[in-house]
Amino acid sequence: MQKYDVIIIGAGLGGLSTALILAINGYKVCVLEKNNQIGGTLQTFNRKGCCFDTGLHYLGSLDKGQILYKFFQYFNILDKIEIRKMNETGFDVINIAGKEYKYGMGYANFEKNLIEYFPNETVAIKKYIEKIQNVSNSFDMYNMRYPVVFDFDSVSALSENLQEYLESITDNKDLQNVLAGINVLYAQSPEDTSVYMHALIYNYYINSAYRVVGGGQKIADAFEKEIVSKGGVVLTNKEINKFNFDDEKILSVEATNGETFFADKFISNLHPTVTINLAGADKFRKAYTNRITSLENGISNFSLHIKLKEKIFPVTLSNYHFYKENSVWGVVNYNEKTWPKSYLLYTPEPQQKEQFTDCISIFAYMKFSEVQQWANTKVEKRGNDYKEWKKTKAEKLLSLVEEQFTMIKGNVEIYYTSTPLTYKDYIGTTDGSMYGILRDSRNPTKSQIMPKTKIPNLLLTGQNINLHGSLGVLISSVVTCGEILGTNELVKQFNEITKEK
Repeated sequence: MQKYDVIIIGAGLGGLSTALILAINGYKVCVLEKNNQIGGTLQTFNRKGCCFDTGLHYLGSLDKGQILYKFFQYFNILDKIEIRKMNETGFDVINIAGKEYKYGMGYANFEKNLIEYFPNETVAIKKYIEKIQNVSNSFDMYNMRYPVVFDFDSVSALSENLQEYLESITDNKDLQNVLAGINVLYAQSPEDTSVYMHALIYNYYINSAYRVVGGGQKIADAFEKEIVSKGGVVLTNKEINKFNFDDEKILSVEATNGETFFADKFISNLHPTVTINLAGADKFRKAYTNRITSLENGISNFSLHIKLKEKIFPVTLSNYHFYKENSVWGVVNYNEKTWPKSYLLYTPEPQQKEQFTDCISIFAYMKFSEVQQWANTKVEKRGNDYKEWKKTKAEKLLSLVEEQFTMIKGNVEIYYTSTPLTYKDYIGTTDGSMYGILRDSRNPTKSQIMPKTKIPNLLLTGQNINLHGSLGVLISSVVTCGEILGTNELVKQFNEITKEK
């Protein structure tokens, strides 16, 4: 029997970063992943010479000295991945009802572009930028600022509604739409979305935006290499289906193949409801279980990954966000006739710098209810009706994209799809949610989940603990590891390691 200091269940970014922090601090860690590939939404797959990302398609704040750069410096993975800076004049291009707008990189470029589009809205634009920067700078954890002081109940931005705020600074509906133009990154309604979440995500990308050459899997592989170099273990094909207890504490976890893994502490990177089901609802307070299981998850996604017949599509160092209607809100509220109301298109970053590509990826929101009838089926065994349904959806999405990008028409060699079921099976959420639990500005404390649980040696980590997205998940891993190492001690260590020489 081999016993570890800490076992981490789930090898997505949250599990890997949590494991590496502990390994850096001398803990003997073991990461258990149910799939044959680590990474969660960092995963990539290769088809016909194309390397397609399943989730992550760009990173923010990676200029030297910025927060993600510091995290990668701390994790010692900067030299293990190759990154490419996106278009500084427009890293995100937003098409709203046929009119295009570009998000400039860096606040000077961002402001310049917006004022050119809306010359009579200079005051509102400057006020918005000041708000985004002030909110982002006010959180010690998001800046890894020592010492960390955080009073959750006193942070007004958590309960400040974004749409109401935008309406308070401008009556211009077009400007309101543009300022909320990449809400595809959090998929919430105007009623739910807080200024807090909006500000942290926007600040992250406006600071700088990069793509990972070869896809997000390179990041997962770099984490694994560092974990192993520090004596840790990362095991795949280890789906955990049982927690074994010794009185109130977890003694071990058991995989579907019968293997048992022992540790002093356990950390779950799984969705909290999945963790509760594995451990047993009776191990938690009833009020806690009821609250967690009642929380709504965000929407899922339909993906279309295309291999073109020839290199006819320009390699764009920009993401393209398309909104069919004159509103960036409500794209998750569709019916069979109106889907898709929006899509995100980008070109995976090739190993070599080239002018054209034959690989493109397209994402469109999709409700889990559309695939509910196949919910209990397994990969590659869902039946012909499912295949036909996927084909119908793919062709409909492709037709909409071809209206904007006419060079694609007639030049599709083959395409590959993923649905909410794909995300359910590979990411491990009950309904294929991309972003996990929704945060509600009307009741921010309800969806606030802390890493500590009633089980003395069980902690939680991942996107549901703090905030989704690459930075949100990394911060969550610090919050979780802070329960073991001490948050301020960990932040202090982070700053000592990342300070410029």
